[in-house]
Amino acid sequence: MPNNTLVSEWQQTFIREAAVRRLMFLEGNVNDLFYDPQQRQYVTLPEHLRRIIERNQNLAFTVVGVWDQIDGLRFQNEQMRDRFLKALQIASNTDRKTQNSQAYDMGTQATPAGSGKLYTDPADLMASVRQVLSKERPVLILDHTQHLVTQPDHPDTNERNWILQLKKCSLDDQVIPINSDTLRHNPGLSIFLTNSLGNIPPSIYQSDPRVKLINIPCPCRSERKSFFLRHIDDLRCQRPKSAHAAGHGTIADQDELAEIFAELTDQFKLIDMKQLLALSMMTPEPLPPEKLLNLYKLGDQRSPWEELSKEKLCQVDEILRKRVIGQDEAVNHAATMMIRAYLGLAGLQYSGKRIKPKGILFFVGPTGVGKTELAKAIAEFMFGDESAFIRFDMSEYNHEHSDQKLIGAPPGYVGFEQGGQLTNAVRSRPFSVILFDEIEKAHGRILDKFLQILEDGRLTDSRGETVFFCESVIIFTSNIGATTMPETNDKELIKQHFLRAVEEHFVQKLNRPELLNRLGDNIVVFNKITESSFRKSILDKKLAPLHNYLKERFGVGLSISEELQEQFLDSAKTRDGGRGILNSTERLLINPLSRFTFDHMHQLRKGRTIHACLNNETIHFEIKDTAL
Repeated sequence: MPNNTLVSEWQQTFIREAAVRRLMFLEGNVNDLFYDPQQRQYVTLPEHLRRIIERNQNLAFTVVGVWDQIDGLRFQNEQMRDRFLKALQIASNTDRKTQNSQAYDMGTQATPAGSGKLYTDPADLMASVRQVLSKERPVLILDHTQHLVTQPDHPDTNERNWILQLKKCSLDDQVIPINSDTLRHNPGLSIFLTNSLGNIPPSIYQSDPRVKLINIPCPCRSERKSFFLRHIDDLRCQRPKSAHAAGHGTIADQDELAEIFAELTDQFKLIDMKQLLALSMMTPEPLPPEKLLNLYKLGDQRSPWEELSKEKLCQVDEILRKRVIGQDEAVNHAATMMIRAYLGLAGLQYSGKRIKPKGILFFVGPTGVGKTELAKAIAEFMFGDESAFIRFDMSEYNHEHSDQKLIGAPPGYVGFEQGGQLTNAVRSRPFSVILFDEIEKAHGRILDKFLQILEDGRLTDSRGETVFFCESVIIFTSNIGATTMPETNDKELIKQHFLRAVEEHFVQKLNRPELLNRLGDNIVVFNKITESSFRKSILDKKLAPLHNYLKERFGVGLSISEELQEQFLDSAKTRDGGRGILNSTERLLINPLSRFTFDHMHQLRKGRTIHACLNNETIHFEIKDTAL
């Protein structure tokens, strides 16, 4: 069993700062387990800190206690407890003699050694610690301190009382000797453990050199690898195909497997890895490492990527082109993305742990050219339903605090318990196509959230729960540059225009070049729809639902003359693409057809056809029997 005695960076910082500071705040991953290589045990952070302090002779603290509001003040043994209480009693008697007052009454908050809890009220605790400081060099580790104050910016009277007691504990005496003895020994230290510094009143730690803030990170890669090496026999999974010829159980094989899991468990807590081991023992049969990780992170949900077949993917270009007309380059880019994801090659150039989304696409171009339509086509290809994707209209997120709608309101605000719209949606459907429509309309602060999604494939909501995007396809659509598009049909000139417009938007306007870098070569420019054959195909495609509806509702067919269809196309603005054709069709056909159908409903029956044509440049309708 390996015994990795390397001290992590945060522990080195803690040991150094504990010798000189009076107050420390440890935030972040404080509720995790921590490995003690000397005892080969996993312990909580308070116990881990206690052992670090007692083993480091340079710190020279005489009393170490752990406190929380439920269990009160606790010590490692009765001797340490007695030492604390004795120092408290001596200090109380000294105060009585000096001030000619009654001895300090410990009341119901403290009882003789071995007979109950000590101090469940933080104000009484701090008052006692202040007295002990005159006789001992105590360390007080306060756990779960994020629950001590209801409103950090506006603490109530009782909360302000213990905060003041704490600040006085961290202050020096009125007479401050500075010599070799006092410099070697810290008179006392209070350590706050909190999962969020935002739950602590800023007045305690701001602008005070006696205070040190330390972030406790999740285990680093080497720590994760050491964990899996220690428990390699408890890890039930399929061994990698690249296992060494020496076979299963060799040191090389174990090292390779631990390396794989260290790579896949980035940002995992130690307790996550412990639960992953337990899950590996519960699966009906051993799973490959990636599937085991997905089962833990995403749950037992159907993966559309696994259900795709080579035969179906061979037709992906053809299927997408039926939905999106005249955009061969965009269709090819989307098809390549799906094939890459199917083969498991997505994101491998960045990292072998495949934490990035399955695909990232940024569709930009004129309005009405098929950007949203292609996103729907991708969703239909994967899920069999074009509505089976998550869509966010980014015009609804154009305010600075709109990110609260995506990830949830902060603690203490209305709606906090509901979580965020984006995080909730991805949590319920981790295998998904997510469309962020018209991304340029979102506030710049919203875009910062996408940095983490595109880089790390995850996002943490306001409740502290993490959702993963590693099985999702992220699609952005944008009309950036559409209003200044040059009057030309040269596809290359139009492409370069939109690429420059996107770069200017992110780099110069938003000052976020890092987001542009995350998009890489996945910016896909859609062409203008100018070719008459493409425009005619779009018209036929959009008229199909009208034909079907009239047949289903009234039993009648619809015939539109070629001349009238040409008028629809001629009157549609080329700049508006397919949406312009829709607008023209509504104005010239749907509206007058609605009037005509309403006025002649008594003539509509199965076997008849409504004929639409031009008569003296005016649309004319006539009902005839289909056979005529």
